[in-house]
Amino acid sequence: MTEKLAALQKRESSIQAEVDALVAADVEAVTAGAEPANSDKILRLTQDINIISTARERLRSAD
Repeated sequence: MTEKLAALQKRESSIQAEVDALVAADVEAVTAGAEPANSDKILRLTQDINIISTARERLRSAD
């Protein structure tokens, strides 16, 4: 169980780092007068983070 929780935490952290990079890129684009290009991907990855977080909560409560 601990291994599953650790794997989910690692995956969540990795996805969060990707989201942070995409947000930073979109902020730069918008600041330069362009349109944000990563909004859809950011939204999908944020949903993935929420799903992983829920899975971690369920694993903890089942333990």
